[in-house]
Amino acid sequence: MFIQIDEQAKKSFALFNLGFRPFFLLSALFAVILMAIWGLLYTNIIQLNTYYGFIDWHSHEMLFGYAAAVIAGFLLTAVRNWTNVDTISKTPLAMLAGVWLLARILPFTPAPGLLIAVVDISFFFFLALAVAHPIIKVKQWSNLIMVAILSTFMVADILVQSQHLGFMDGGVTAGNSLALYSVLMIIQVLTGRVMPFFTRVVVPDTQVIERPLLEKVLLITLVLLALADVFMLDSLIISLLAGILLVAHLMRVLPWFSKPVLNTPILWVLYAGYFWLIIGFAMKMLVGFNLVTNNLAIHAWTVGVIGITTYGMMARVSLGHTGREMLPSKLVVIGFYLLFLAAVIRVILPLFLMGQYVLWIELSSALWVAAFVLFTIAYMPVLTQPRVDGRAG
Repeated sequence: MFIQIDEQAKKSFALFNLGFRPFFLLSALFAVILMAIWGLLYTNIIQLNTYYGFIDWHSHEMLFGYAAAVIAGFLLTAVRNWTNVDTISKTPLAMLAGVWLLARILPFTPAPGLLIAVVDISFFFFLALAVAHPIIKVKQWSNLIMVAILSTFMVADILVQSQHLGFMDGGVTAGNSLALYSVLMIIQVLTGRVMPFFTRVVVPDTQVIERPLLEKVLLITLVLLALADVFMLDSLIISLLAGILLVAHLMRVLPWFSKPVLNTPILWVLYAGYFWLIIGFAMKMLVGFNLVTNNLAIHAWTVGVIGITTYGMMARVSLGHTGREMLPSKLVVIGFYLLFLAAVIRVILPLFLMGQYVLWIELSSALWVAAFVLFTIAYMPVLTQPRVDGRAG
């Protein structure tokens, strides 16, 4: 029976069966295209005109394009598990993915700026509705935090678009910062929910201790840091808040970690992403004392945290929700190492060899592209074919 199911899977197309499938595939493909174009633009090998401009296009698409797609895929899948209510699939899912894709294409066309802005913002509006519906239906009010974060993401995009449409100044900086903290908030919440339990599967004696006070400190302090950064308050206030988060995250993650974790790639990659979360808070703390540039702190979070964590979560979710063993292919494990190295080159080497800054960006971009090429090769069949166990999803 299992063999018959598997043979049927090879003949079927399941890309729009569940949210993670189209959005993980689109995000992986886009990660390759986005970073390849960015590398060529940065070194003046090619020149392209976009609605956002050269630098702003890169930052916007990393946050509102790549990161948003991964979040969409994860939440549309996780919410179904949390609520036991089906999330959108088939035509509605394809339409939502189409809106996301259209928002990536339109900035390269002569389309009116207002149309580009409306399409881009509407993606977050429809995604928030799709996530909110099953949560509200079963009255899981605590999970509405995800809808609140998605709504904040939409506000951030409105700020960015407002500047590009000429309605306000400073919208891009404020919007990008708010979007970055929205992604970090989602990662902070989700790692607290899943990492200790993922770890206990591998290391059964891992102690999972409920620490609600610590979680509240993490939540409130990250919100305060986001507000302080968005409104550009005193740098010492930002450093203090970042320092509190640095200590709180160390207190949170250290009890989960043990050496056996390093023997399981699908698990240690999540700890690698968490490592960069902590490095990012450390660097943000040092920014206030003019010891580190803010740009490096941001890239500790974007390349290190967002890049590695989303890569690892996509690898895990794609296997688990297609009925496969939690054993990533060798190509994907190589991708884990490549992304970690990309973060080191992009964030750490400029601290010591700033004169080679352009080279570090080129190398980091190339490693990022290579990692996501490997992911796409390994996971395209997984994401487009039905589950191997014949279940829905």
